[in-house]
Amino acid sequence: MTATAKTDWATTRRFKDVFEEDMRRSIYEFLLLPGWETGWKSNSKRDAYSFLHKHFAGWRRKGDKGAVEVYDCEKELEIAAPVPYAAWLNIKERLFPGHKLVRCYANGMAYGMDGTVHSDAHHPGNYTAVYYPHERWSPNWGGETIFYTKEEDRVIDCNFPRPNSMVVFDGRMPHRANGVSRSYTGVRITLMFKTEKPDGDL
Repeated sequence: MTATAKTDWATTRRFKDVFEEDMRRSIYEFLLLPGWETGWKSNSKRDAYSFLHKHFAGWRRKGDKGAVEVYDCEKELEIAAPVPYAAWLNIKERLFPGHKLVRCYANGMAYGMDGTVHSDAHHPGNYTAVYYPHERWSPNWGGETIFYTKEEDRVIDCNFPRPNSMVVFDGRMPHRANGVSRSYTGVRITLMFKTEKPDGDL
């Protein structure tokens, strides 16, 4: 099932019941394993506070001149993280026909950790998919993904972290992850797939 929200900057696409329950549970249990890095920030030069991060595959490879390369990381993901790889194969043709996978990672936020407004890309043809793997989520816990105008002067969309759902958006769209409230004692976990589709839209 898909829902689409149109804005004056971009379009978000929402998918519910993305995976069968066994796969959702497998993804969540995999993401709960040790290996989280501390110190990750939405903007490393500006932000004072950080959150948790797991890098699986993608743009960290450097080219001959030292610049970070953007490349198809599907094979790298297969070796590094079989569970997210299986998830990607499951949705690749269903939700992302014609897209190239360029990065896969997870973020974690406990109470007191907040994201700041940022964009994931500067050029058209770049997309971000945020998957919410939790079994349940209460509106009292916060953790929404909030979207802003290009000028970052008002909210134009807000996505509730509904369990086993995904929101997909143009990487140029300013957004931030809202921190969890003090009533949630765990870690808000999201799994991200970054894709490229230079010759088309979502």
